[in-house]
Amino acid sequence: MTIIPNTGRPTPAPGEQILPFYIVCDESASMGMNGGIDAINTGLPELHAAIASDPLVNDKARISLISFSDEAEILVPLSPAADIEELPGMMERGATSYGAAFRLLKSQISVDIALLIADGYKVLRPAVFFISDGEPTDQGSWESDYSDLVDKSTNPHAPNIIAFGVDKADPSVISKVATVAAFLATQNVDPGVALKEIMRSLTVSIVTSSSASNPTLVVPPAPDGTISLSLDTMDE
Repeated sequence: MTIIPNTGRPTPAPGEQILPFYIVCDESASMGMNGGIDAINTGLPELHAAIASDPLVNDKARISLISFSDEAEILVPLSPAADIEELPGMMERGATSYGAAFRLLKSQISVDIALLIADGYKVLRPAVFFISDGEPTDQGSWESDYSDLVDKSTNPHAPNIIAFGVDKADPSVISKVATVAAFLATQNVDPGVALKEIMRSLTVSIVTSSSASNPTLVVPPAPDGTISLSLDTMDE
């Protein structure tokens, strides 16, 4: 993956709005076995091309690609799509640490927002697309990392999260992770096929959300082969 140096870019107009998107993908071993890695790797170049080729979307959206397994890793730092030569592919790794993903998101989003504000932008609340095919392997600990990320009373940069689950993902966990929308692939749909549709849905959401001078998050409809889940509710 190569980031083209950001030279010659005009200074943003006062109050110019930016909508950051973080695509967070499970790289656990099961994602390799069920075709999920291949499906995501097929969809990423299409997503990149759709965003980079639209001047308004490229100006208003910033995208970052994060993978997680035993640990989480930033594969592409938050950038305009046209400044990214190509998106790297996912690789099958180990476990499914949700906590690692949420800890990295919390720290990196704060850094990214500060940099964009310093550049003169008005930054809208970030959107996270979270994709997983199984239950977290850090049961009993990921919930506190998640709370630290989404609690707006302690984290002013808490993102909006749209969560997608396939294969053996627990619908109750996917619902809990999501803050604005959650989708689950139906059991009669091949996980690889479902993920191809999910990647198309992400692309449409990013392009639609950013196709105006004042961008706003547009939640996609349920991708083909998935159902919409009710979000987790608080008892108190």
